[in-house]
Order: sequence, then C-alpha cells, then structure tokens
Amino acid sequence: MRFEAQRIRAGAHEMYALDAAEKATTHGLNLFSSFEKGAIIGAYWPMESELDPRLLMHALVRHGYRTCLPVVANKNTPLTFRLWQVGDPLEAGTFGTQHPPLDAPEVVPDALIVPLLSYDADCYRLGWGGGFYDRTLAAHSEIKAFGFAFGAQIVDHVPREAHDWPLQGVITEEGVILPRKQNALGSL
Repeated sequence: MRFEAQRIRAGAHEMYALDAAEKATTHGLNLFSSFEKGAIIGAYWPMESELDPRLLMHALVRHGYRTCLPVVANKNTPLTFRLWQVGDPLEAGTFGTQHPPLDAPEVVPDALIVPLLSYDADCYRLGWGGGFYDRTLAAHSEIKAFGFAFGAQIVDHVPREAHDWPLQGVITEEGVILPRKQNALGSL
C-alpha cells in the first residue's frame, strides 16, 4: 500500500505541486485563524513528493503565529520540536530530514501539520511506518494534528492499529477534510 500511495502522491506533485501548495495554504490559514495569535504551529521540512508546507508556515508567521519543526532524537521516541521560521538555519537530521539547530528553543506545539502518504475519510493517515507522529500524539494528546496532502492522496481505508491516532482534519488544495464522524456532527 505504501508503494502505491507514494506513486499517487508523486504523480500529483509532478502535475500541480505549487498550485496545490498555494491553495492548501489559503485553506490552512482559514483553519488556523481559530487558534490564538502566538500559538505554535509545527510543520515538517518536505521530502520527496510531499506537499510543501513552507508557504503555509511563512503565511502563519506573517499572521502572528510561531512555527517549529520536528527533531528526530531516537528511533522509538516521540518527536521534539524547535522554533523555526523561513530563513532560519537548518541542520541535516536522521532519515534525510532537516531540523533547526539544537540551540533553537525547544517547544511543544499547539497544532501540527503532518506529512502523509495517504489518508481516509476518517482522517487516519498512512505515514512511512516509523510511528514518530503517533508516539508524539500519545505523549501530547493536547496537540491538534492536521494532515497536509494532495486531495488525490485519499483512499477508501487506511489500515490502522491500536497505536494509530486519527488527525483532526486534512488540509488539501480542495479544502479541509474533516473526519467522517465529525462531518456528521459539524465542523471544527
């Protein structure tokens, strides 16, 4: 399933990555406008064909929010986060990631923008299988987590295990997808 999800995401990226990132940024700004100014929003440094959240991060900073990026400390631990905004330095991290230097302040974000390979209507995500975001959300259940993806990445059902955490929504170029159960009850 991961290989097929990668192929679909790469195709969407190749066709309309910048346009999708711009549209998703607009939807993300609308979503995060309900958060207090100064809230800390965590995102990720894009790898391969992931939808690039840097436009959204830049826009969030312009609108009075603080942003941070994850740091992978060890294979089986939750992520830690350090403040970062566009233009700040980055260092090479584990698994090909980029993260802020270790002297950047460590924070716990109020919300996360997370990458994914695919998602379903219940807002469960298929990631790379390392479990970093699931461990992070288990350690900090107060964090609101939102996927950031191409609309084409939706699938009928993402396999899930007991340790998997659903997202509060998925931000795409088409809008914000809310979990199917929440859609029946209303929006965020």
